[in-house]
Amino acid sequence: MNEESRPAAQSLSNSSWIPYTLPMFAFLLLTNFEANFTSTTPGGGGIPFPYAYGAKVLIVGFLLAISLFRFGLWRELVPPPRLADVTLAIAIGVVVMVLWIGLDGHYPSLPFLGGRTAYDPTTLPPIQKWVFLTARMFGLIILVPTFEELFWRSFLIRYLIEPDFQKLPIGTVTLTSAAATSALFGLAHPEWLPALLTGLLWAWLLRRTKSLGACVISHTVANLLLGLYVLFTHDWKYW
Repeated sequence: MNEESRPAAQSLSNSSWIPYTLPMFAFLLLTNFEANFTSTTPGGGGIPFPYAYGAKVLIVGFLLAISLFRFGLWRELVPPPRLADVTLAIAIGVVVMVLWIGLDGHYPSLPFLGGRTAYDPTTLPPIQKWVFLTARMFGLIILVPTFEELFWRSFLIRYLIEPDFQKLPIGTVTLTSAAATSALFGLAHPEWLPALLTGLLWAWLLRRTKSLGACVISHTVANLLLGLYVLFTHDWKYW
């Protein structure tokens, strides 16, 4: 096997799971910090939420850059998906956004999953507001789709089939791995039901297209549409 035909990131050590998981776990840890130690109201106790979120974007972005460029995980996003796969990915992204909004209030909440910080940026001075909104949209449509797909649909969905997951090509999906990752994806979100259905849709998309890039595109479309919905409706609970 020559250098060009090696699976992406094959040269990693036995700790090859680390670059797939580090941005994800850092994001979860910092999100938990936000929920417990930040303030969403001017003059409230704790760190102002925009500062904490901005720090999260910088930290997670730095770790993701290391994973992509130091450890070579960018190779898992090339070659880009075919046009037909991009079209399918966009369509599924639209469906995901509709599920997220349309199912709201029609399923029981699970208190142990926590909730989102419904921060209203219109309380900020104009310059701070636009800086925060830029950071928020960057996190929503660039960072989150990339590191979550690397974790859920590249690492974990293969690891559940074969612990030496890099032996398996991108797009290897079994019914068990799809169901397990989708269930865990659901439990990682307060909106557990749409998240569960979303996980199943993206597992199917991955199996159909054999392209992690298609999943990132679909995730980006869904998050972009959700972000625009929030900006136009001021329904900040989805932030």
